[in-house]
Amino acid sequence: MPIVDGKYRRPQLRNAKINYRYGWFFVTFQVHQNKSRLGAIVGEECVLNPLGEAVAKLIETLPDYNSEVYVDCYVVMPNHVHLLLKIEDRPTNDEHHLGKIMRKLKSLAYRASREIISRGTTAPRLWQENYWEKIVTSHGQLEAIRRYIRENPKRWSIDRFGPVTSHWQGNLALLEEPFEAFVASDTRGATAPLPNIISRGATAPHPNIISRGPTPPHPNIISGSGAVVPRAIISTFTSPQEREVLRHLIAAKRRFIAVYPGGIPANLPGGIAESVAEGRALLLSPVESGTGVNKQRAIWCNEYVIRRAIKVWCGYINPGGTLYSILKGAKAEVMV
Repeated sequence: MPIVDGKYRRPQLRNAKINYRYGWFFVTFQVHQNKSRLGAIVGEECVLNPLGEAVAKLIETLPDYNSEVYVDCYVVMPNHVHLLLKIEDRPTNDEHHLGKIMRKLKSLAYRASREIISRGTTAPRLWQENYWEKIVTSHGQLEAIRRYIRENPKRWSIDRFGPVTSHWQGNLALLEEPFEAFVASDTRGATAPLPNIISRGATAPHPNIISRGPTPPHPNIISGSGAVVPRAIISTFTSPQEREVLRHLIAAKRRFIAVYPGGIPANLPGGIAESVAEGRALLLSPVESGTGVNKQRAIWCNEYVIRRAIKVWCGYINPGGTLYSILKGAKAEVMV
């Protein structure tokens, strides 16, 4: 930050020569520390969590308490918001009118986060300082921005992280068969009960945690000898419950697909190395070994796991968390 009169001063993003009293504006504001706190990308759409839904509702009702504002289009993404709006010229507007609207909107969203996350107590900081705006001066710009907002979720994951299958080791043929997933939030340790996905014959029906129509049953894989071969289980195997499932899969010599957000380890643990050598395992990663875990990439890998599976089994899922948001948009049967 620049030093003014011996003190650090935050640089101003607004141009003092521009009148923000009325006109068309394309506005972007970012979640603090670029964290994904508003939802998760599933396929080509952003599935919002309760906080993201509250932000969307505030944007949609913006004209209710600012009659001079018209919201043309917007998108709430996991870690930022894009908003295209028009401010009508009114005598009560001043040259900082856009800033006043944005401060009010961000303040109301933070208040919502206090109610949702902290039940009215102090909540973590929600937004980065300030916002970015572009003044729209032509119909061509207007259409380009509308298209950019509309397609923002579609480009999110592939553009940033590349295919999850970029790096692999093991039995690639496992991707050609239908497989099931197991996911669990990185909380509650391994104390919550695990669903019966390791060794099961006839499994009693489990309630569907996401309300949707009945899902037709999927047949098990039949081997050449006529024996039923249990489907492979796919997961990132990072949370305590997921690691416990992996331990059971290795012990039972079951097939599995492990997705590594930070790269496939150079030195595999004995059980995993043996499973790979015997063709029971496939290891996938979008990055090279030793890259390290990035939270956004980890979310992308979880989205891949859930999107590719024909059935998703759940351990403990943190309400309103990222996995919860991804599961809301899942097309597969979701079991608890």
